[in-house]
Amino acid sequence: MSVQGGGERVAIHSLKAALRAGQTACLLSEDFDIAQVEEFFACEGLFSRVERLTYPVFSPRLVRGLHLYQQLFYHRRQIHRLLSTHLDFQLVLSTQDIGYAPSSESPVLQYCYFPDYFSHIEGEGSSPWWKLYYWPARLYYHQRVKHVDKFLSTSEYTRHFVRRVWDRDSTTLYPPCPVDLYKSPPCVKENVVVTVARLVPEKRIENFLEIARNLPALKFVVIGRVQSGRGGYYETLRRIAPANTSFIDAPLRKARNVLAEAKVYVHCARNEQFGIAIVEAMAARCVPVVHDSGGPREIVTQDVGYRWQNTLEASQKISTLMEDDELRERLSRSSASRAELFSNDVFESSLAATLKEYGA
Repeated sequence: MSVQGGGERVAIHSLKAALRAGQTACLLSEDFDIAQVEEFFACEGLFSRVERLTYPVFSPRLVRGLHLYQQLFYHRRQIHRLLSTHLDFQLVLSTQDIGYAPSSESPVLQYCYFPDYFSHIEGEGSSPWWKLYYWPARLYYHQRVKHVDKFLSTSEYTRHFVRRVWDRDSTTLYPPCPVDLYKSPPCVKENVVVTVARLVPEKRIENFLEIARNLPALKFVVIGRVQSGRGGYYETLRRIAPANTSFIDAPLRKARNVLAEAKVYVHCARNEQFGIAIVEAMAARCVPVVHDSGGPREIVTQDVGYRWQNTLEASQKISTLMEDDELRERLSRSSASRAELFSNDVFESSLAATLKEYGA
């Protein structure tokens, strides 16, 4: 729960769905700072209403090269230990990746973000050593599939991969998005373009900077936290950023005013499974301009925004929006309306219906 990302958000709203359905809910996890998590996810008091089974935070003890296997072994052992003392669960819902899905007498539901976590080793340039290193983990992950009764996929994009990689069907359940937190009334917007992301290479923030360089008359803002140990990428971005770009090192919830003022939201990551930040921006009446790949294609339909294949195309789409207020305002209204389809309430209601299938 300490990562405070999408998986943690799914876990929190899964607990809320169970409570809403009148069920007793239990959270099994590593130890974490309750006050910090409740403040971050705006769920004050939630953990006083659920049972908690916790174990110490994982700490590597061997050489760094064996970190993956140490972690898998540690979490599997701790989860098994705690579940073996609580055999009365009607249902187990795993929101961690499938390597941590427990073996249980109770039905196991797995919320799935991406089924093949080791696909990066299949490229032609991959080292034979790394292929050998990850081989046991890939076998283990595939072996865990048979212990899962039902898969829930974070998007149709993910559902496709679950079928292809694991030969299992799944039900698409879009993750909960805190749209109420970012709703803003119709107001005068500024010529601001914003992106929200963890500042790591896979988010391709350098593409956002290229777009900013193409449109020097506009203001561009990057909102995101610098991950511990990943500061080098951030420093590179600061060094190559054009003069019309600024950075806000803060979680989005502390920079909501920027979204409220911005006209356009740009998403640069490729082949993401979903894109919660896109929905948050749409709720704030930003028009989304996203890379044409992965789960974001399901969020951004042609009546709410644009999709792009290269930075020049993205720049042209943004220029069109800035020059045509009537078009932008129409898409802005449609974006805010569509964002409601991915709200916390929609997720909780859909999950509650799934829980009822198992008598929970």
